[in-house]
Amino acid sequence: MSLNASGLGLMTLARANGADFSRVVTIGRQTLVGGGEMELFFRQRGRDDIAERIMAEVGDGYCESLLRTAFEAQTVHSIDASDYENASIVHDMNTPIGAHEAYSVVLDLGTLEHIFNVPVALDNVAALCAPGGTIMHMLPSNNCSGHGFYQFSPELFFQVYSETRGYSGTRVFAVPMGSQNIWYEVRAPHMLKARVNITSREELYLMVITRKTGAPLPLVQHPVQQSDYTVLWSADKAAPKAPRRRNAFQHWIWSRTNSMRHRAKMGRRDATSPRADMVRRSVLELAPRFDVSG
Repeated sequence: MSLNASGLGLMTLARANGADFSRVVTIGRQTLVGGGEMELFFRQRGRDDIAERIMAEVGDGYCESLLRTAFEAQTVHSIDASDYENASIVHDMNTPIGAHEAYSVVLDLGTLEHIFNVPVALDNVAALCAPGGTIMHMLPSNNCSGHGFYQFSPELFFQVYSETRGYSGTRVFAVPMGSQNIWYEVRAPHMLKARVNITSREELYLMVITRKTGAPLPLVQHPVQQSDYTVLWSADKAAPKAPRRRNAFQHWIWSRTNSMRHRAKMGRRDATSPRADMVRRSVLELAPRFDVSG
């Protein structure tokens, strides 16, 4: 649960698109990764004043001071299942949150993968977000097995944060660990009418941003479906396919080349490979400046 330069990039993009950071809640109390990384981020965007203030006010190593200094947050709360890190609200996100305040920004920078009951946690995130508010996630996608309970697919967030469920402007970026300057924007599978399968050579994270514009129905009562299956279900029933038969020689050739074919397929699906279903983005072009609000 840490705020690094990639998380700052996502927050800056949200801010440039009109997100209101006046009331922020973080899912899990977020620590800061490297003061130097934070400093460089703001200096690259012409804000030496913020960089200097952050270095002077990093305080206890948590994100509240940065959110107040750089994003002018007036209220910053945190939610965690225990009081181990002095979260302002102690609540297990595996269970419905009940009575709560509403926030203009809900920020999850690496907590959802540690929560077993993901649909309930996502319903809690939606409930915490005020109408017109912004939700952001930074979560593991590939090569992080064992880090938490789950690794996530872009498809989940495009379906959960769809317009039909009461969200707008949903964007998903695949970000290789350590890639602070280049992200890969994922095109929505339901628009492509095809799956977006992603492999990676290094740890890969998803950056998600969306705006709550409606009143989403609870996922625990109205679960989403994978978009390519809903397309299939609406089509005519397919005729059963006859199994492919190979003679002994063909099977021998196939078995000897299987590993090579698999590696080639994985290479084509790599996040950094040129492909039509993902777009290479410069973070500095997505959010080149950090202007004073108002």
